[in-house]
Amino acid sequence: MKNTQTILTAGFIAGTLDALAAIFFYANPLNLHNISRIFRFIASGLFGRTAYNTGPFYPIAGLILHFGIATIWSAVYLIILFRVFKPGYVWAKTILLATLIWVIMNGFVLPACGFPSRHEGWAIMRSFSIILFCVSLPVCLIVEKRK
Repeated sequence: MKNTQTILTAGFIAGTLDALAAIFFYANPLNLHNISRIFRFIASGLFGRTAYNTGPFYPIAGLILHFGIATIWSAVYLIILFRVFKPGYVWAKTILLATLIWVIMNGFVLPACGFPSRHEGWAIMRSFSIILFCVSLPVCLIVEKRK
């Protein structure tokens, strides 16, 4: 029960921070249409091109998928990385988790959904930094504190 609560808390906080960072960095100019396109893009990984149809279903589905993915990464950290490595060393585990997330999402998940990885140069650093500070660090700190 405690592990489930920890995973859900870490997933919710990481998902919220990551969504806010995506909105801040990728919804320019900042308006509801551009924000909905971010979550339609996420939904399109599951639903394909129909995610860009009008209506509120696909942005909401994308937001739910976004939080689901963040929760899965929280579970991966708690179940695997937290148990494999010694307590402490939070920065090392944070960087390891962020690297794992970035490589799997950009190297496997996005290409499997039909999206080529178009990151190069500073775009790689920006996307990795968002994952590092908005997903990996909160997950690691929450799990380490609760365990």
